[in-house]
Amino acid sequence: MKKWNICVILILLFATFGIAQTTQKGYVKTKGRIDSKGQLVPGKRIPSAAIQLSGGHSTVGDANGDFKLTVPAGKFYLNNVLKQGYVLSDPDMLKKQYSCTATPLVITMETPEKQLADQLASERKLRRNLQAQLQQREREIDSLLENHKLTEDAYHQALQALYAEQENNERLIADMAKRYAGLDYDLLDEFYRQVSFFIENGELLKADSLLRSRGDLRAQVLEHQQKSQILQEQRERLQKAEQMYVVDKEELARRCYSYFEKYSAQFQNDSAAYYLELRAGLDTTNVEWQLDAGSFIDDYMADMGKAVAFYQRALRQSIKQNGETHPAVATAYNNLAGVYQNQGEYEHSKAFYQKSLTIMKSLYGDNHPNVATCYNNIGFVYKTQGEYTQAMEYYQKSLEISKSVFGEIDPNVATSHNNIGGVLYSRGEYSQALEQFQSALNISRSLYGENHPDVAICYNNIGLVHYSQGEYDQAMEYYQKALNIRKSVYGEEHPEVATLYNNIGLVYYSQGEFAQAMSCYQKTLSISKSVYGENHPDVATSYNNIGLVCYLQGEYLQALDYFQKELVIYKSIYGENHPDVATNYNNIGGVYKIQGDYEQALKYYQQSLDIWKSVNGDNHPNVATGYNNIGNVCYHQGEYQKALEYFQKALDILKVSYGEEHPDVKFLKESVEIVKKKMEDKKQGN
Repeated sequence: MKKWNICVILILLFATFGIAQTTQKGYVKTKGRIDSKGQLVPGKRIPSAAIQLSGGHSTVGDANGDFKLTVPAGKFYLNNVLKQGYVLSDPDMLKKQYSCTATPLVITMETPEKQLADQLASERKLRRNLQAQLQQREREIDSLLENHKLTEDAYHQALQALYAEQENNERLIADMAKRYAGLDYDLLDEFYRQVSFFIENGELLKADSLLRSRGDLRAQVLEHQQKSQILQEQRERLQKAEQMYVVDKEELARRCYSYFEKYSAQFQNDSAAYYLELRAGLDTTNVEWQLDAGSFIDDYMADMGKAVAFYQRALRQSIKQNGETHPAVATAYNNLAGVYQNQGEYEHSKAFYQKSLTIMKSLYGDNHPNVATCYNNIGFVYKTQGEYTQAMEYYQKSLEISKSVFGEIDPNVATSHNNIGGVLYSRGEYSQALEQFQSALNISRSLYGENHPDVAICYNNIGLVHYSQGEYDQAMEYYQKALNIRKSVYGEEHPEVATLYNNIGLVYYSQGEFAQAMSCYQKTLSISKSVYGENHPDVATSYNNIGLVCYLQGEYLQALDYFQKELVIYKSIYGENHPDVATNYNNIGGVYKIQGDYEQALKYYQQSLDIWKSVNGDNHPNVATGYNNIGNVCYHQGEYQKALEYFQKALDILKVSYGEEHPDVKFLKESVEIVKKKMEDKKQGN
């Protein structure tokens, strides 16, 4: 499984995105009014009005007057509102810019007759009020003249000024009447309903008294201006603080990463992970930081639950920030798929890889390296499940893309040859596998020369084929070449070096040179523990292999001890239902079998078989292994009919998986014949 580095795939930020669509809800109604006693008379909903946006979407209200507008950019103008027999109460609505909010947009309409009647009624009230004011002012001026407080000239000047003011007020009446006629009292709270009612009806003293009840307006305006100034100063301080916050965060993040590099260089993974987690906690919206923390914990700490938590946070933030179709989202899906794959949850793994593939194809098309990587990862899951036809199909797709993009001589092409070789190897097609591994080796050597990790991978794979064919000297030669390269590149304390010690140990093990095998396995264990700590799958693998050496040397208690250590690690990481746990149960069963404790052997073999069937389905080579081992116990117990049934089940699976010429198929055929002969001998009394 390949994890992408976020900084690599985020370079395509020019991908096209659609304009954000926002919805504005609202309704259409008649005006709310105030009756002669100052009581509210609510408006009524108007059905089926057509609301038109300027240059955009239009809609029609429902039977209750409700509507939804689809607004392209969050801000909009109304072009028109149409309903037969109605006009807008406030035509100025068409001049205003609106912003989408959760508050409904209320559009008020009236019949033209009602609108005109409201305007005339309002104008009549205003004229009466104006006339009453004129008469009152005339009486006041006359009183001043009678009381000799004004001269005759001053009196005439006062009247002229009054009438000039009256003439100006006349021009205001139409505008005021129009404004009051468009007023929707439903949209006012009770205080302003009463103020407007008093003003419209000329009860100005009441209006004034009501307004004054809320305090000294001038003082409150001054206070508000002071608050505004204070807020502006606070905003400026906050802006500076935010700038400093960003600078501090970046500095802290750099320091966290430097500590991470320091501790990871010392293989102190707990401390290294701590500082990556610390950085991720600095900004939980930073997708790259979440992915970095998840990847390190996934690879080196084997804390799958914590890794998943970081990957899921990265996924949520990626979708929130960039939408569903973005490279960072694909990366998060890819890395989650890797965790599920390691946990043996293959269907979940494939589902997430498929999501990643869908995004990559939508972004880059069918012929892109990231698409090839997705095909490669899906192929790996199928291979792990023993579904070699599907695995080969995906690996071939990956190879075709890599060749078309990069040509024949490229690292991606070499990787595809290695992967295809791995499928052929698993099917027992060793000569074809060797051809693929050799092609990968030729490409890698032409690109990098002899001393490169990719060359070491090819040597390792070729060694694996020779090992499986029993050609131990050739296997040792290639493993040793790979080991020398890795030690020169990585030094002694590196996981890739540990892998080669492990493989060389397997050769010694198969040759019966158990002391040398044990030495190699102990080196592997030491490196793995120094790199990963005690609780990691690679450490468990070393315990397993050391246990196997003890087993073959007849040291059964020591073998059980190592297998139990292995089991504790696997169950703590993966839980009960995982292929590696199944393999462990299988090996423990083997120890009990060799000791003649068939009851315990059957118990562990059955547990192993149940897990393999649960994880891989009924037709996987691992399931065949389980049937074979149970059949073997039954054979030693003299239950030949049961043994034959289990051997036959195993044989049927392997013939489908590997074909007739695979060594394991031939071995099982021999086992079936041996059991049949035993049954025949027993029948004849021999």
